[in-house]
Amino acid sequence: MAFKFLSILRNRHFHSLLGNMIMAFFNVLSFALLVRTLSLSAFGEWVMFLATYSILDQVRTAMLQSGIIKFGAGVDETTSRQVTGAAWYISLLVTLSFAVLSLIVYAAAYPWFSPTWHFFLGWLGIMTLLSLPFNFATWVLQANHRFDKIVQVRFLQNGSFLVFLGVLFFLQQINLHNVLYAYSLSLLITSVYCMFFKWTALNTMAARTRQQVKDMYRYGRLIVGSMVSSSLLNYSDNLVLRTMINPAAVAIYSIPQKFMEVIEIMLRSFVATSQPTISGAANRNDWQGVAQAFSKYTGAVTLLILPFVVGLLLFTKPLIVILAAKAYLPATDIVRIFLLSAILYPIDRFIGVTLDMINKPLINFYKNLLKLVLNVILDITLVLLFTDIRSVAIASSLNLLFAVIFGYYFLRRSLPGVTIKSIWINGWQECKGLLQKIKVFRLQYK
Repeated sequence: MAFKFLSILRNRHFHSLLGNMIMAFFNVLSFALLVRTLSLSAFGEWVMFLATYSILDQVRTAMLQSGIIKFGAGVDETTSRQVTGAAWYISLLVTLSFAVLSLIVYAAAYPWFSPTWHFFLGWLGIMTLLSLPFNFATWVLQANHRFDKIVQVRFLQNGSFLVFLGVLFFLQQINLHNVLYAYSLSLLITSVYCMFFKWTALNTMAARTRQQVKDMYRYGRLIVGSMVSSSLLNYSDNLVLRTMINPAAVAIYSIPQKFMEVIEIMLRSFVATSQPTISGAANRNDWQGVAQAFSKYTGAVTLLILPFVVGLLLFTKPLIVILAAKAYLPATDIVRIFLLSAILYPIDRFIGVTLDMINKPLINFYKNLLKLVLNVILDITLVLLFTDIRSVAIASSLNLLFAVIFGYYFLRRSLPGVTIKSIWINGWQECKGLLQKIKVFRLQYK
């Protein structure tokens, strides 16, 4: 029984899920603290800034994370070191370019920004530098299936930020400046921790080759377009709300995004463990294995999130009050719209991952770019017509439906083994297997 329990604790799926649960748990607590201490307008500005920083972080992640997994998973030690070294070289160039770009924007657009954004822009480049070592460590650890160490990274970064916020709260010093200092300090501490344990693999940079750098860059630039287009969806929503309504609307719109953390926990966990699996099958030219992995993960996650969607729909209002306050109850309908569309999240996400791993990132880029263009058009049109936050949520749901249809069509052309029936059957079998393991464990435990 003890060995069975230990085998579960050592399972990579469990570690991936645990890491995302820890991140979501601390993020929700930090969110709840900030939403109660900052004004609606100030909190809306913080959400916009964090979204801006996240886009820069996503550009760097897109450029390198998938490339490290694609070129570094299941290869010999020498090639792995060359891939990691090439990734470090590119990541430094990208990060330094962010720092320079933030200074240029700060100087060129100074008259058009408020004092709050003068401060924010001055810190953008610094934050990307502080977060680079620990971000890079998580990419390398993911490629090596070391999700147990990623749990430590998630715990330290998100936990330390929450602790710093708690200290500021008790000192009654919570404001936008101090919140940013606390966040930056959490990034620095986590990066130092990863460097101390040598998880960053910084010493591999000398092993890089010109060819590996070229291959990583050519592959990564396509992923960047896809991931950034996807990341800009929420950013464009917030930008439309801030400019066409007010910053308080951005704060209201952030509530459903926190609700979706429940869905994202499972989704991110399965995506993280599926990438090396799908990539490994693709590198072996095992297209049936790729199709089966896609169907299994997509179907299983879709079935697993259904009870959570139903539960969140039933208790939307009380959960909003617990998470934020009664002032945020106008977000109720928006939360419900997001939850109803969440059933399509798994197939949309795994279509993107699979297209990237089978070397079709350009199709995924077109999918997300068209989705972004459609989103902006619908956002502006519906807000002009109705001046209502709910119209932005409806636009996002329509874009999601379009992306699923578009992506599924092109995925089927590359992987004929993928069908709606196969997704259902493989997903159901995976869920049955998971339930059986839980049942056996409970019987042994008794």
